Amino acid sequence: MAKLKVVKNMIDKNTGLSYREGALMTVADPKRIKELVGAGVAVEIKQVQKEK
Repeated sequence: MAKLKVVKNMIDKNTGLSYREGALMTVADPKRIKELVGAGVAVEIKQVQKEK
């Protein structure tokens, strides 16, 4: 599961939802993550683990 930040306005072909530039989306499918990043419409946000 990864959080992605949209860098170009897009319509998700799988869900039909539209995303504006700057929106955050959560994607669970690794294949879909690679597809969105490869198309240049989203970038993966690196999450920092908090120390306990």
